[in-house]
Amino acid sequence: MTSETVIGAASAQTRTRLLIAAREVFARHGFQGATVREICRRAKANVAAVNYHFGSKDGLLAEALNFAPLEALRVANANADACPEVRLRLFIRDFMLMLLDEKNPSAMCRIMARELADPTPALDQIVRDAIAPLHEFLGELVREIIGANADATRLRCCVLSIFGQCLYYRHSHPVLQRLHPELRYGHEEIAAIAGHIADFSLAGIKQAA
Repeated sequence: MTSETVIGAASAQTRTRLLIAAREVFARHGFQGATVREICRRAKANVAAVNYHFGSKDGLLAEALNFAPLEALRVANANADACPEVRLRLFIRDFMLMLLDEKNPSAMCRIMARELADPTPALDQIVRDAIAPLHEFLGELVREIIGANADATRLRCCVLSIFGQCLYYRHSHPVLQRLHPELRYGHEEIAAIAGHIADFSLAGIKQAA
């Protein structure tokens, strides 16, 4: 193995460690509160490594945002051999697991939640690459339930209502912990919440139709 190969492998490992550390720090502190020094400390890298590998802290955030799980959710749902109503239930369940699962927390979802609460320029990328495709996908799924001639405004309201119910459990978690100290986001509880949101949403969609 040549020295160039060794150096290249070490550089790639450093880049990977920086991305892993950045996702955790951005998720915990948000873009504004995250520091390059803390990210590099966690990654066991020199503070100059961020500029070397990503150009800037902004560039690091752009690389750290990983929307592959959301794409996988859409693909799995589109390929499910089920009627639109069942696929809506699956979509809500999988989305809620991604948002709330305490045993397998999603750094990407936590970063997105931070950005929605305290926007930075990264929010434009999040909306373009993650939120907009998800809204479009859910809109088409709801259209299958209502019918091809669904009014655009009514369709949009249905989509926003579904996401609003889902996101409330994420964004209002500190409030819910105080109102209901016994509430824990385990798989069974998440499935129950998702089932309720699906029941409530399907009833509303059918009424709207």
